[in-house]
Amino acid sequence: MDFFQSVISRKRLMFAGLAGLLMCAASTAHAAPPDQLKGKSIVINWTETRQQRDERPDGGGWTDFKTVNARHLLNIYVSTAGRVFSRQTNTTGQGSGSVDQVAGERGGAFPTRTPSFSGRTMTIVAETRGGARRTVVEFDAGFASCSARTATAFQEGQSSVSLSPISKRKVEIKSVTASGASCSVQSGNVLGGPS
Repeated sequence: MDFFQSVISRKRLMFAGLAGLLMCAASTAHAAPPDQLKGKSIVINWTETRQQRDERPDGGGWTDFKTVNARHLLNIYVSTAGRVFSRQTNTTGQGSGSVDQVAGERGGAFPTRTPSFSGRTMTIVAETRGGARRTVVEFDAGFASCSARTATAFQEGQSSVSLSPISKRKVEIKSVTASGASCSVQSGNVLGGPS
C-alpha cells in the first residue's frame, strides 16, 4: 500500500469510527439510568495530548498548530429522579475552564455531551463540529466501582472545532491521544447541588 492509499484508508477508518460513535449514542440514548446509579456520582479523569490551534483574540484567523497537554475531569451526577447532570473541567497550561450540561440539552458552541445506558455500561458522546469524543464507563455488578476509556474520532478530511471553556475562543484540533483514564463511583452529588 503506497502513501496515498494509506492516508485514504486512515481517513475512511476515522469517518467510520465517528459514524459508529454517533450511531451508538443514538441507538441507546433513550435508555434510562439504572436504579443503582440514582443518587450517585461518577468521576472520570484522563489526560490528552493534542495537536491544536487557537482562534486569535482579535478574531483575525488562527494561530499555528501546537502540541497541547490537557487534563480532563468529567463529573456526572444521576439524580434520584433519573436526570443526568455533568460538568467537564479542562486544564492546560493556559488555565482551567468548566462547562455544565443537563442530558438532553444542547451544548451550544461547546461539545454536546449525550449519555446513554445499557446494562452496566454508560456511554457519553461529546459531539463537536467535525468530530466526537466517546467515553465508555463499565460498572461492576454492584455499581460500586467503574473503569473508563475514551477516544476521539474525526469526520473524513476534517478537524474538530469547538469553543474552549478556558479561553472562550474557538479551538481547532486535528489529532488527540488520550491516556490514563480512571473512574470512581461516589454517593451523593459531587456537583454541589441537591440530591
